[in-house]
Amino acid sequence: MELNLPNPPSFPFAALSDVEPQPFMPPADDARADAYLAMIRRYIGGAADIDRPTQSATARTAPITADDCAERLADADRVFAQWLAPLRRPAAEAAGIEPARMADALNHMHHESRRLTMCHDVLLDNVVELARVVIDERVPGDFIETGVWRGGVTILMRAALTAFGDLGRSVWVADSFAGLPAPDPATDLRDAIWHHLMRAVGLLRSDLAAVREAFARAGLLDRRVRFLPGWFADTLPEAPIARLALMRLDGDWYESTRVALDALYPRLSPGGFVIVDDYGLPTGCARAVDEYRAAHRIDAPLTRINAQAVYWRKPW
Repeated sequence: MELNLPNPPSFPFAALSDVEPQPFMPPADDARADAYLAMIRRYIGGAADIDRPTQSATARTAPITADDCAERLADADRVFAQWLAPLRRPAAEAAGIEPARMADALNHMHHESRRLTMCHDVLLDNVVELARVVIDERVPGDFIETGVWRGGVTILMRAALTAFGDLGRSVWVADSFAGLPAPDPATDLRDAIWHHLMRAVGLLRSDLAAVREAFARAGLLDRRVRFLPGWFADTLPEAPIARLALMRLDGDWYESTRVALDALYPRLSPGGFVIVDDYGLPTGCARAVDEYRAAHRIDAPLTRINAQAVYWRKPW
């Protein structure tokens, strides 16, 4: 089923896949841009599938319960016993989670969701706002998200280029497309426990072909959408990205976040933005960010978007 969105040729400020990059164009009419982006947001939020037949209750996988999570945490006590023993703490305490909250978190990530993003509205507002700032202020560079799941945020990034009349930038879509990497419990025990627990949701594994199709259904799969499939340590350091204006990190773990910062922050233009999706989560992400900022003497203020995500602007 094709999504009922205006295809780029009929949309008055769209970028066509066969058009050569043009000089910067002023933003399109605000009302039209807002209407277009609202439509894209409904799409990545799952509304485009609302007319599809609903799965029967018997066909759907049952929600993950607190009792299920208690069993998974008990199993983690066994799997990680040698690393937990010196701490004299169970896996639940080491991971900073208890069964009821864990159930809520895992159900939010459930593979049966029709959504293309797990981001709440305030996080999507932030992406659009910062995209518009760098476009309006002509901060040079492309956009990237590291850890895209089903591609929803990168679809919104690409739509923002269309909505705001920018014909020159690319959007980079970086993901393993093989789920979350397994952290070493000897160095990142909390992340390793979370990795074990998230097997309940397939380690957030996504499919490259499905993500490409999601772009195509929105009329946004063109040569300015660049895919970087593979583990970040293998793809990001040598990625053919000259400059970035907006980078959004959603890699969950310490190592994934640190690798992305090491590889990409030096390419971020002055005036560009870093968004870190998982800073407020009980994983190693915040430690990676804090260590990187301290090592590189970055004192730009961290702005909280919500309890989970933060961003900062690279000084001019």
